[in-house]
Amino acid sequence: MLKRNSSDSVSALFTQLKNGILAKRKTICVPQTNLNWTLASLLVRENFISGAFKISPKLEFFIVILGDQGSQQILNITRLSCPSKRVYIRNNKIPRILDGMGLVILSTSQGLMTGQEASEKSLGGELLCQIW
Repeated sequence: MLKRNSSDSVSALFTQLKNGILAKRKTICVPQTNLNWTLASLLVRENFISGAFKISPKLEFFIVILGDQGSQQILNITRLSCPSKRVYIRNNKIPRILDGMGLVILSTSQGLMTGQEASEKSLGGELLCQIW
């Protein structure tokens, strides 16, 4: 795998996910950072991707995009907060995406969580992305 120099690993992860979906790939290989791994685990938990598997201790991991029937779960994923423009939000201002069909992911003081989980815990934080 080629070595990537990206200061924004989350945007690189989202770009690879979008490209993998458009190319109808079953798996993609992404650089392993703590944030990328936590995001992938959250997407697995919310059934947007099928799985995430580490292949080496520190370098990269695989994300299984397509489900068992070959259907994709992610229609669109958009980065809302970037390194040059951080977007912070309070717990009472967390948006609902497509009337609950999509979700937003926040980075809170208690880690990454969906907008619904953050609302239940009355937490705000950095608004990372929206997915539907």
